[in-house]
Amino acid sequence: MNETIDTIKKRRSIRKYTQKAISSKDIQTILECAMAAPTARNQQSFHFVVIDDRKLLSAIAQNIEHAKMCKDANKAIVVCSEVVNEAQELYWVQDCSAVTQNILLSATALGIGSVWVAVHPRPKKIDFITKLLNLPHFIKPLSLVALGYPAEQKAPNDRYDETKIHRNRW
Repeated sequence: MNETIDTIKKRRSIRKYTQKAISSKDIQTILECAMAAPTARNQQSFHFVVIDDRKLLSAIAQNIEHAKMCKDANKAIVVCSEVVNEAQELYWVQDCSAVTQNILLSATALGIGSVWVAVHPRPKKIDFITKLLNLPHFIKPLSLVALGYPAEQKAPNDRYDETKIHRNRW
């Protein structure tokens, strides 16, 4: 089977990590892949906060629902968008979602575990991340991706469901 298809199928939410450090080179590769995602009107309004400070990761684990794994993650990436015009307001969520998926897939391809933690549209999460990371008012956080080498193994999911497919019409 094709390597890309294999990576897509084996991507799983990994919440347990070893202590092995992720290299700067691998983080750069992940961010290069993130920035290769399509964006509406080719706006590329995405921004990233790469977190490797243990205090910040612990604060996230303690204060963000469903982000407990950040306590043991080697790094995390907060995916954000600059929202200063109408087009960005209309499409930032879709754009940052595509970016987040590229982060997950590129991490999987590199043998790095990852999990998507939603920040948007939860006001408490948005406020916490904005304050913790000192985000400017025009930067909106969409997601946080915890990263680390897997300390758990999960079999690929087979979620294919023929009943969800409609041809030509409902």
